Formats: sequence, structure tokens, C-alpha cells
Amino acid sequence: MKIALCLECPIAEHGGMSVLVKTLLEEFVPCGHQIILVSNDPAGSLDSSETGRLVQKHISWDAQPTVAKARQLAERLAETNVALAHFHFGNYGWGNRFLGRCPIPYLNRQGIPCVTTTHMAVGILDGYCGPQKPLWFKLGLLPLAWLGKMHQLFHVRAEIAVSRQNLRKLRRWYLPLRRRFRLIYHSRLRDRSILPAAAPRDRVILNVGHVAWRKGQGVLAEAFAQIAPRHPGWTLQLVGQDTGDGTAEYIRQIASQHQLENRLLLLGEQTDVQSLMQRAAIYVQPAFWEGLPMALQEAMFNGCPAIGTMTGGIPELIDDGRTGLLVSTGDAARLAGALEKLLRDTQKREDMGKAAAAAIRQRGMTLENTVKNHLDMYAEFCRPNNQKRPVV
Repeated sequence: MKIALCLECPIAEHGGMSVLVKTLLEEFVPCGHQIILVSNDPAGSLDSSETGRLVQKHISWDAQPTVAKARQLAERLAETNVALAHFHFGNYGWGNRFLGRCPIPYLNRQGIPCVTTTHMAVGILDGYCGPQKPLWFKLGLLPLAWLGKMHQLFHVRAEIAVSRQNLRKLRRWYLPLRRRFRLIYHSRLRDRSILPAAAPRDRVILNVGHVAWRKGQGVLAEAFAQIAPRHPGWTLQLVGQDTGDGTAEYIRQIASQHQLENRLLLLGEQTDVQSLMQRAAIYVQPAFWEGLPMALQEAMFNGCPAIGTMTGGIPELIDDGRTGLLVSTGDAARLAGALEKLLRDTQKREDMGKAAAAAIRQRGMTLENTVKNHLDMYAEFCRPNNQKRPVV
């Protein structure tokens, strides 16, 4: 099967969306599938990379949708004879907030089935204009954006939500086409993986992800500063690329203010994240909003007791009180209290870590299931008797 995998950001960005698409690419090709990749990487930049060697063709997309560009992309994909196109975004994307600017309807009209994945659904007023816009502006633009999204949904065979919370939101927001939505959990964890033998863990609190306001590392730094004087042997390690939104600088200010420069560490990108997860005593996902955080999933699989906020798919991963603890978003005091509770109780950390590793397996959050569910869906819509849908 020839499949187009389409995302608006660079494939090497290391965010959840890019990681998933790269993972699917790496799993599909050995199974005999051919991949056309559409991404925001410059033309020719992937030629000598591992990703470039896997794909049959790379189409560079500059993420500035216009009617002409949407038509052009649809024509270029049609010329490659793809059997199906899979687009990834965060509810709004690929020009779907305005009628005519999304390539999906044009592909559907040429008989090419499309599926989509919404990686994060925050609120119905989010994603179609700048977050700094006033409420009156968002409300005024909402009907146009909603109609554009509905038009895109009409032309897809299915839209994937990555968590049950996101699925409920999307079905409620787009009620007339609620049956388009389905749930597929994403994972890079192989079911056959054998975890290393239990060993004493370092006195490390860990977080992995882009350092950005929405990821909540600033709140985590505030919480750590509250408890650090009572736990002098512990460090907080933040792993991930600085997005440049000021969060990293804010964390450095907290470290300087509380004399924690040697204990509150911004480590940047690391190549052996799994090893860090296997050594850390606690993993924290303090985000303001999330889809289904793969780093949290992987930390729990590696036996880390977890603390997370009650947003997105985090409560679907953390069973409060059994595999970790849940706190409100943006509440540094409650997060500090949860950290204190785990720091003071070694046995609780060990029990929660064991339960966390077992829970991820029990929920079927494995790479094998992720790949199978995607390929089953593709086969469902690429049957020989699949007919073109009516044009709106």
C-alpha cells in the first residue's frame, strides 16, 4: 500500500506529532508499504538522512495554506498514486479553518481517501486564531472556523483522537459528524520489551519534553523550589529543547533566586532518555494541556511513579493513588505537596512504579497495537469497492 503521511512541522522536531509520524514510517516500510512524506522540512534536507532513505518521496510543505497551495498539494499526491493520505494536526490545521484552503476535500474529490489525527483538543475557541486575540474576536470567527472544520470532517473517512477526553470533546463540538471520530492510543513501547532488573533509583525528579509554557515546567520549578530545602539530596532534571518562549529563562531565574543552580537542571536534548527514566525516582508531567503524552507513558513503562496534571490523556495514564498522583493544572503548591508525599515514602514510590509499568501493558498501549490499529483502519478505507463520496 502506498500511504501519504502528512504533518505541518519538521519530521525531526521531536514533538509528539513528529515522533509518532516517524515511528509509523519506520514500522510501515519494513512491512512492504511505500511512504510519501509531506512535512515542513526544506526540499532536499532529508535526502541523506535515515528518514529520507525510508520514504519514496518527500514533498515540502511550508504550512501557509492558500487555495492554490491546497489544490497543488492534492494534485501532487494524486500524481504519486497514493492509496490513502493521513494528515496530522491539532484539531485545526492544514488550512481547515477556512473553506477551500484545506487539501483534504480536493483529494477526496479525486477518489483518494483521507484520514486525520487530532493530537490535542484544548477548547473549541483554541487553535484557529492567535491565543492573544480577545474573546469577542474568537467568538466572531468561530462560526467560520467551525464550518471549515466540518467541511474537512465531511471529506475524511475517520478522524483519530489520541485520548478518551479528546474523543469526548471532539464528538461534542462536531456533533453532526460525531461518528467520524475514533480512538487510537499511540505508543512506541514494544510489547516484547523486557525491563531491566529493579535497581536503586537516583534521587532525581524527571521531566521530558519541549521546554514551553504549556508543558508546565515553570510550575514544576516553582514546586521544586518550595520543597528543595527539606530534601537537599534531590535534583530536578528537565530534558528537552528550549522553544524560546521564555520558560527556560524563567526556570533559570527560579534556580538563581533559590540558589538551586546545581540542583535544578536544564539538560537540553538527550539521546538516551530511556536510561534517564530507568534511573529517575519520580517522573512529573505538569502540563497545562496535553493529548496523550508519550514521555509520561514511557516513564511509567520504565517503572517511574508519576505525578501529572488533570488534563488531556494524563488521567488515562495515571491511576491516582495507585500508579501515581494527579494534581490541578498550574497549582505549584499542590504539586509541591504531591512531590513531598512521594519523596518521603520510598516504599510508596516502589509500589507505584511497579503498578505503573504493569498498567501500561494492561491498557494495550504498545507499538504493536498502534501499528495494527492504523493499518487495519487504512485497509478498511482502501478496499477495492471503496467508492468516492459525494462532493459538497
